[in-house]
Amino acid sequence: MLTYIHELIDKSQGSISISDFISAALYHKEYGYYMNKLPLGKDGDFITAPEISQLFGETIAVWIMNTWEKLGKPSKFSLVELGPGKGTLIHDIIRVTKKYSCFFSSMNIHLVEISPLLQKIQKEKLKGLDINWHTDVDNLPNQPTIFFANELFDALPIDQFIYRDEQWYENRVIKQDDGSLSLSLQCLTRPKTGFQTGMTGGFNGAVVEVCLAGIEILKKLENKIVNNGGAALIIDYGYVYPEYKSTLQSIRQHKYTNFLENVGNSDITALVNFQSLKDSLRHVNCEILTQREFLHLFGIKERAQALMKNASNEQKNKIFSEFLRLTENMGTLFKVMLIHHL
Repeated sequence: MLTYIHELIDKSQGSISISDFISAALYHKEYGYYMNKLPLGKDGDFITAPEISQLFGETIAVWIMNTWEKLGKPSKFSLVELGPGKGTLIHDIIRVTKKYSCFFSSMNIHLVEISPLLQKIQKEKLKGLDINWHTDVDNLPNQPTIFFANELFDALPIDQFIYRDEQWYENRVIKQDDGSLSLSLQCLTRPKTGFQTGMTGGFNGAVVEVCLAGIEILKKLENKIVNNGGAALIIDYGYVYPEYKSTLQSIRQHKYTNFLENVGNSDITALVNFQSLKDSLRHVNCEILTQREFLHLFGIKERAQALMKNASNEQKNKIFSEFLRLTENMGTLFKVMLIHHL
């Protein structure tokens, strides 16, 4: 993998953008982290909310059914998950919603997954269910569509721009004489896509992160929703008001590492700039809540109480601790973007 990155740097006159580096490190067909590793779970590098508790998927199922009703209960609609991980979230949603036959019979399920390894794991977990797999959102059917994505946007490539002495610079990846990778600032002499060099009011050391890949995906969802009717739910850790500092991080076996090391063997993420995602939307309604607000709004507390009713003391403690982890520990760092065109 490192040899491939070195070649990219050599071809680009000595440096590549952080987004090009992340694209290669995570999504290269042969060496990319997501293409040949199982990142999730205790044996992987991180755990996501659906793996923590069934309460998460069950609450999202309530939002989906509620949204279907607001759409006028269409006789056919697409339910589309982007980046389904191990398939746990969609599995929980199916388990809850199949009790409601009118809703369940109207639903076509589509999963968008680019990793062959994760697709294989999802197919195993969801065996016997009528599900369609895709590698992008381009060929989904033209019918009302409800999209959802949990912890997808944080793993998309970003670029970083830094303000120093009344001048903007781009943070780029270079190689050292010993073959290791490091960051280098390159003066921006002309505007870069998604970032205007004419921005003023920066302070020394201010960092602005731009995720063009996220904006591109969101625009595709917006077009589908506007043309066919529908909604989208995007959950991720991120911010609405930037602190103008680097949020890039790398995790390996549940521990933070340098994102320029162990390339292809560790996860790389950045906090999602929800305000810039929202600003990119033109034709739909959009609101941003905390994960805590969203989960409470759609009944997680009531569901936890119902589960605890017939549980042993040990089970009660487990359910309550998972409930707190989702609503308190992750409750404000994680945001929920709700997009509607009903």
